[in-house]
Amino acid sequence: MRAATLVLWDPCGAACHGTDAMADGKSSAEALGIPFYSPDQQIAFRRLVVEPYIAGYLAGETPNPCVECNRFRLAKLLTLARSTGAAGIATGHYARVVWRHGWPFVARAADRRKDQSYMLWRVSRETLARLDFPLGEMTKGEVRGLAAAAGLAVAARSESQEACFAPAGPRQFLRAQGVEPRAGDVVSGDGAVLGCHQGQWNFTVGQRRGLRVAAGEPLYVLERCGRQNQVVAGPREALAREVFGVRELVDWGLGDGTGLTVQLRYRSRAVAVARLEHRGAGQACVRLAKPFEAVAVGQSAVFYDGDVVVGGGVISAQESL
Repeated sequence: MRAATLVLWDPCGAACHGTDAMADGKSSAEALGIPFYSPDQQIAFRRLVVEPYIAGYLAGETPNPCVECNRFRLAKLLTLARSTGAAGIATGHYARVVWRHGWPFVARAADRRKDQSYMLWRVSRETLARLDFPLGEMTKGEVRGLAAAAGLAVAARSESQEACFAPAGPRQFLRAQGVEPRAGDVVSGDGAVLGCHQGQWNFTVGQRRGLRVAAGEPLYVLERCGRQNQVVAGPREALAREVFGVRELVDWGLGDGTGLTVQLRYRSRAVAVARLEHRGAGQACVRLAKPFEAVAVGQSAVFYDGDVVVGGGVISAQESL
């Protein structure tokens, strides 16, 4: 057995994959008496995870960096495992790997409050076949208890709520990366100018406060348009959507969507799929059984058959179905 933590981002000792994580990983490995590896993957991580995250926000999307991070680092860890003669890898994700018809699938964890299956839909089957999630059948409290009993310092470690490289959130991160906000228009759904904004990426779909637009009713952010540098605002009922597109589709048994549910944000409830229509080139159109508020372009749509992930995609513009 060996232990490993990838060095991914360390401008300020990032909690998940910076100097703090290295120290925790090394300390735990020493306590267990096993070798510890910490390969530096910062250049590749920035190119494949951080830069697409920045580009997504500038384009008016709301990207899921943890989805890309999991695909990236699990593949890198498997490569490292093979190079050291290990047969596979085990990580601390709250999820499970189940087998159906000879194929591995990601499934929800026993602790639904900590379930991370939503973030794992891009992990390849080659990686899943050699991957184990030992925490998948445990609760967070049980895990902390075992770590404390083993004398591991990580037992009291706080949890990260944001992307590991943007712990203060996207707005502060983008500014720290030298991205300057550009003023633009706040417009209605039909294009009428309602006011102005100081950077479209300062807003979130579904946001009410901060628009600074005088109107006869409360207005919410419906969409962020990067190319036009606009924020589209409207009444709350306009947030509800039944139909949306997905791109970069992963299909492990989606069919026409019958009997499936789809989760559209991390920690949100899954909703029933009424119909899924494949459009080719990794694209599809989805109709929900009932409307869902604040469907954000760039977020992941992850499809479940019961507790098992059977596919996913990146939410794109609304389409007819």
